[in-house]
Amino acid sequence: MSTRQIHTFDYLHIEKEIVELHQFFQDWFNGDIPADDATFTRLTSVLAPNFKIITPDGQIIRRDALLQRLQQAHQDQKGIRIWIEDVRVLQWLPEHVLVAYQEWQESENQVTVRQSSALFQETDNTPNGWRWLHVHETWRPESAQAAT
Repeated sequence: MSTRQIHTFDYLHIEKEIVELHQFFQDWFNGDIPADDATFTRLTSVLAPNFKIITPDGQIIRRDALLQRLQQAHQDQKGIRIWIEDVRVLQWLPEHVLVAYQEWQESENQVTVRQSSALFQETDNTPNGWRWLHVHETWRPESAQAAT
């Protein structure tokens, strides 16, 4: 198997992980999935113990604080729609990959767009074979436009 085929295979699993996790967020915020430990494991199983996210407003949130916030946010944003666009690999490293993507959210006729970068580590014990190590989000100019 050539390196290119491995990368194509890996890319598909990385993109799948990004899309599936954001689908989890949408379903969680809408209350479309149960608020139990078994369901929440979808998130806890893919965030590394030292995971951090830098939010668009510059806050650095560590894994435990993020998980606590998200557990409390079940059914908090009924009607929200979240989707991912423009997934791009920025850097391949041994057992790691740096990816960029756009996260779109629509809620109450408001659209926001985050340009995100994420660092992943390859692992065998997650749904798609990748663990989230770090995310950095920045607001895109398209944010805060009225949805059509």
